[in-house]
Amino acid sequence: MSRSSIKKQIAVAAGFLALTFAPGISRAQSSQPPAQDQDQSQAAPAQHQEHEHGAMAGLNLTDDQKAQMKKIHESTKAQLDAVNKDESLTADQKGAKIHQLRHGARLQMVKLLTPEQRQQMKANIQQMRASRRQQQQQPQQQPTAAQPQG
Repeated sequence: MSRSSIKKQIAVAAGFLALTFAPGISRAQSSQPPAQDQDQSQAAPAQHQEHEHGAMAGLNLTDDQKAQMKKIHESTKAQLDAVNKDESLTADQKGAKIHQLRHGARLQMVKLLTPEQRQQMKANIQQMRASRRQQQQQPQQQPTAAQPQG
């Protein structure tokens, strides 16, 4: 396999993993009361364990891979929480640090995957992108039927 092909696969997987962390990051940056945030974070692991979806669908991760990914996720979440609470950082500095942490976590997770799992993830991501593009085009193609008259 060529070096550029491997780099592309890693970049695609990294993009997926960014999507994986995005809901947690947006929650951490939102102005929700802490009690609500804790309730959501406790429910999230159960939802992810029940079914794999998106780019992770069909990867058949081993128990060891799952455990290692969970450790990476928990470590990254703790670091992200610390960055978000650090009042000495500007918004731009926080954004840069968050980007750096998420990127590092994605790379660590991708390294855990076998070549076959990376291929499956790449296929899943391509399918998700095609579906997203199709959803974005649908509103443009449908005329607005219910406009108030008069």
